[in-house]
This record gives sequence, C-alpha cells and structure tokens, in this order.
Amino acid sequence: MQTQKTNNQTTILQRLLGEPTPTKASGLAYSLAAILPSILSVLCMAVFACFGLMQEGYATQDWYLYFAYILPQIGFALVAWIVLRYQKRSVLQTAKNQACKIKYLFMALLLQIGLFSLSELNTLFLQFLQAFGYTPQEMHLPSMDGVGFVGALIAVALLPAIFEELFFRGILLEGLKPLGETAAALTCGALFALYHQNPPQTIYQFCCGTAFAFVALRSGSILPTVLAHFINNAVILTLYKFGVQTFSTPVFIVYVSVSVLCLIAAAWWIFVQDRKNAAKKQETIATVKTFFKYAAVGIFVCALTWILMLVTGL
Repeated sequence: MQTQKTNNQTTILQRLLGEPTPTKASGLAYSLAAILPSILSVLCMAVFACFGLMQEGYATQDWYLYFAYILPQIGFALVAWIVLRYQKRSVLQTAKNQACKIKYLFMALLLQIGLFSLSELNTLFLQFLQAFGYTPQEMHLPSMDGVGFVGALIAVALLPAIFEELFFRGILLEGLKPLGETAAALTCGALFALYHQNPPQTIYQFCCGTAFAFVALRSGSILPTVLAHFINNAVILTLYKFGVQTFSTPVFIVYVSVSVLCLIAAAWWIFVQDRKNAAKKQETIATVKTFFKYAAVGIFVCALTWILMLVTGL
C-alpha cells in the first residue's frame, strides 16, 4: 500500500512537471527556493501576529533573529525534499556521487583560507557603492554571550553550510554539469551570489560560490564544501563576537600574505594537479535554454530583490 501511494504521488509530480532531468530539476529548484521562503515567512508572521509576538523591537530579539536565520534553511530543506522526490534521488546520492577522498577536505580547507584574502573585495566594493551614497544595512545576530555563541554557530554557520551546499553544490550544480566544468562553476557561483541579495558582498560570494563549485565537481561530493562554508561563516562570527573589525598593519600583512599563498596553492591544485578529474562539456545551447527556462522565476525574483536592496541603500 505504501509503495502504491508513493508511486501515485510521483506520477502526479511527473504529470505537473514532465519527466525529470537534472537540468530541469535544478532550474525548478532555484525558482522554488526563491519564492518558498517568502511564503513561509508571510505565514509565520501571520501566526506570530495572532499570538501577539509582534511587539515593538521584536526584529532585534533573539527568538526572531534565530527564526530569520533558520527559516531559509527550512526552505532549502523543503525544496530539496520536493525536487529529490521528483527525481527519485536520495539525499546521500546528492551529497556525494562517489567516496570523498580526504585530500579534497584539505583542498577545501586550503581554498577557504585563501578566499579570506578576497574578503577585502567586500570593502572595496562597499567603498565604491558608498561613493554613490549607498548605506549598508546593519547586520543583526543573536546574542553570542555564553552558550549563545554555540547557538549562533549552529544557526548562522552550521545549518547554512549544510543546506546551502546541499542545494547549490548538490542539486543546482548537478543540473549545470552538462555545460562543462568552467561554465557550470561560474553559473553556480553567479546564482549563489544573486540568491543572497546582498549588494556589497556580491563579488566575494560569487568567488566563494564558484570556488566551492570547482571543489564539488572535482571531489564528487559536497562534504568538502560544507567544511569550507562552515569555516567561512564560523570565522566571521568569531571575529564579530570578539569585536575584531580591523588588524594592525603587521598582522594584516601576514594575514593577507598567508591567505594569498593558500589561494595560489589551492588554484594550482585544482587547475593543474587535479586537472584529470575535470568535468567535460556534454551539451550546448539546449541545456542552457532548459535550465534558464525553469530557473527564470527564481532569477527574476532574486535579481529584483537585489536591485531593491541596492536602491533602498542609496
């Protein structure tokens, strides 16, 4: 009976969306991920209002901040469940197509240390935007006093690392693979940056998203990118907790030098030493049309929100 029920549900999905292909599924996933969190947010806010939780200053209270950080991850989880059910794929198949070798965990760690040197791009791009009158929005985080730091690490660093990597480097990248390694990685990075809708961080997020895609393609697993993503978020949180905004000149020079050397080493490792594992281009314009046809709603929503975030800051 259970098997028959599952088969019937799968048939309904196929009738609505057609036969699943990785490219179609990844495009649909992006569109769903762009609109589902907003729907969930509206529903939750209505429930909060009914219970009288929308008091003055609620947006800076810990309960709401945890809600704001966790809700998008719930959205990614729901989208993953829908799309993987549509494709008849398991989470394990999506997380790793092959046994992940330890060397790729070291590759991801080295790469993330290197990417920190590019974080200065945020500063430079923000300065460029500020020349036109842009004012960045203040970042609000849950209290990190005592065990609150652990809670913040889970909500702001760990959960996004898991669910965003499952979505972007698992589901989304799978459908972009026919474009070939470079085009797939660049497209994945661009969609990753656009989805976050944070103008000052767009360039850095594009670099991280593209770099993570290369690692995922070479390793055949999202485990290395989950590690790198978590380290990125955890370091930012830790610096914020201890109020570290700038480094002294000697420390800054050492920090940037080490980071740049790690970035060069990681790039050599990915593009020279491990080149034999590069994905080959399999399809051409048809793949591009299929993906963007089904991802169009998500791209439009994210692009519109990105523009609104930029305009409201001017």
